[in-house]
Amino acid sequence: MYPKRRRIEQRFLRSNGKPNFSDRIYRSGLNLKLISTKPVYTLSQTAPILEAVKTILNNGFRRLPITMPDKTLIGFATATDLVNYFGGGEYFQIVVERHNGDLYSSLNEPVESIMNRQVVKSHLSESLTEVLEKMVMNNVGAVVVVDDEEKVEGIITERDILRHMAGKLISKSVKEIMTRDVITASPENTLREAAETMINVGFRRLPIVSGSKLVGIVVATDIVKQFDIKVALEHSPRGSIYDVIKIPLSKFMVKRVYTIHPDAELGEAAALMKNRNVGALPVVENGELKGIITERDLIYDLVLESSK
Repeated sequence: MYPKRRRIEQRFLRSNGKPNFSDRIYRSGLNLKLISTKPVYTLSQTAPILEAVKTILNNGFRRLPITMPDKTLIGFATATDLVNYFGGGEYFQIVVERHNGDLYSSLNEPVESIMNRQVVKSHLSESLTEVLEKMVMNNVGAVVVVDDEEKVEGIITERDILRHMAGKLISKSVKEIMTRDVITASPENTLREAAETMINVGFRRLPIVSGSKLVGIVVATDIVKQFDIKVALEHSPRGSIYDVIKIPLSKFMVKRVYTIHPDAELGEAAALMKNRNVGALPVVENGELKGIITERDLIYDLVLESSK
């Protein structure tokens, strides 16, 4: 098992503690308007958690800016925050204490109860290097772009950056940057066990293995999907959240997993992630799980220059 993802290694920092970006970033010529995702879906702080669930699932998002009615940014809610709420972490106490485990009641809790108010944001006047510096130093996968009045203009994610700069990846192999000691789960583990693991280790995906064989994968949005009303009622006709969190991963894990070989080049990994719209690839050799490579791994290798 591996610990929570480390912050940026010391060898990638300049003497002033800032990231040591590679020349590829300074030569990129990209601006925030070009790469930021628009339109941006936002939610009011008073919107029910059910609406956050639907918006994330219907649009394929992992995160939602939370705003005042005039679109002034006040917070952020992610699929991981929802996993925390649905059994993975301290937010589950809200479900237990305020809603007595009732599924319908818990889905009507206002999203402000789980949103993060410490949002990493950038202004349109900032450069790509300034945005990347914030992403790297804060260890986040997205930055909200706001105007001078703090109103949401767009959002920049790791996927946006990788999509525009993947061609600049150098010819390294996947095994050079992949994470080798992978936290996994078994098909028999429950939804709650998977949720707790994700929250405790700070990752939003779990490869599912049987013995040493990769048989599936569960990501944060797969867990969130189980709390969509129609799906949840299949697990619990009586509307108890306790019925939902005890279902085994075998019931909803994704069995068709896109993988990559450790000797493949990083450009191939980036292309596969882009074409299949996935944020990570288990690294498999001879049927065995050898590691995992993520968008963040590729971004770090792309934008950071080791001082060694």
